[in-house]
Amino acid sequence: MRTHPTHATTPLSPASDNTHAVGRPASALTRVRDSGGAAADLAAQFAAHGLGAAPTVIVVFCSPAYDGVGLAAALRERYPSAEVVGCTTAGEFVERDGSVGGVSAIALPAGTARGAYAAIARFDYGVEAGIRAAAQRLGRLVDADLRTLDPKRWVGVVLFEGLGMKEEEANEVLGIVAPQLVFVGGSAGDDLAFRETRVFHNAETTNDGAVLLLLDMAVPFTFTKTCSVEPTRHRFTVTRADEANRVVYELDGRPAIEAYAEATGVAPAQVDAQLFMKHPVGMLLDGDPWIRSPQQAVAGGGIKFYCRMTEGAEVTVMRTADIVAGTRDALALAAREVGGRAGGALLFNCILRRLELDASNAHEQFRATLAGIPTAGFHTYGETYVGHVNQTCTGLVFG
Repeated sequence: MRTHPTHATTPLSPASDNTHAVGRPASALTRVRDSGGAAADLAAQFAAHGLGAAPTVIVVFCSPAYDGVGLAAALRERYPSAEVVGCTTAGEFVERDGSVGGVSAIALPAGTARGAYAAIARFDYGVEAGIRAAAQRLGRLVDADLRTLDPKRWVGVVLFEGLGMKEEEANEVLGIVAPQLVFVGGSAGDDLAFRETRVFHNAETTNDGAVLLLLDMAVPFTFTKTCSVEPTRHRFTVTRADEANRVVYELDGRPAIEAYAEATGVAPAQVDAQLFMKHPVGMLLDGDPWIRSPQQAVAGGGIKFYCRMTEGAEVTVMRTADIVAGTRDALALAAREVGGRAGGALLFNCILRRLELDASNAHEQFRATLAGIPTAGFHTYGETYVGHVNQTCTGLVFG
């Protein structure tokens, strides 16, 4: 895992003092199914919500029912100078609406992002090869080695294919090719079908890779990470694991399912998906939890996770807390760090958090925490901030 300051900001530039002349970020959500009609609806909402200028980038999160490349092409036809990147989802939202089966999007003008540069990393011949090739393409586009880019000015967004379990390796390679930059993002979904997820950039797409987006920011920016959990007193060391397949077989030398069940107060046979969701485990770094969510019990007394678990890692059993309050507090902190008022956000919210919001009928309250902040987000199969986590909402917040 790479280490970075929890938050990074960039000083105000002249461009950020001229927002009305160059437009402002605008979000949109559509349920129109055909690509051309969806693009037209998104564009109309961008205009109605103050875009007012040609965007440098459009980020689109769409249900797998859509043709993502067709939608990107339709948006590029309307905005030829914009980079269009996106992925499939397990639900979409903006600050004023949400859907499962629709499209959320945000358009950023030059007053927010001076420039946007994107490339697809294909993992066909290996994760490292794919990330390095994409980083080289980005380097040529920005005419600089990514290692030299100023992290107070540049930020990375990464969208992963969500089923290949390659996020950890990819993030490690990103830490080598761009060690000073922070990448934040999420893993694509497919409405809980678990068959195929996709990322796309303009006319390109892949179901085995990632899209990397570099933004040259013209306004202050920071990062948010909220997982809305509390630690219990139960702590373990991972003593046997199949790291590549994200399976833990032993905790403190005991079968993992037995140790976990005892910590959560049930018999091993009573451990189920609901219990896993209520009691993820986390690594505590300076008191801050980095969540690894259990997925299912496996043969041999093991537990399969949605994140890699390494032997020797110390983990704490958690209990979930108030998602809405946690999100509100995290966004309030981010707003203070960009000058007191957030001008926009990209958010990546775990599918497990979406399922919690479903169960408590709290989506409207969740979106209320975004009131007045142009936002595009989606419900993910994993979240990225420094590394790969679960049951978290990560995001880029800008002034």
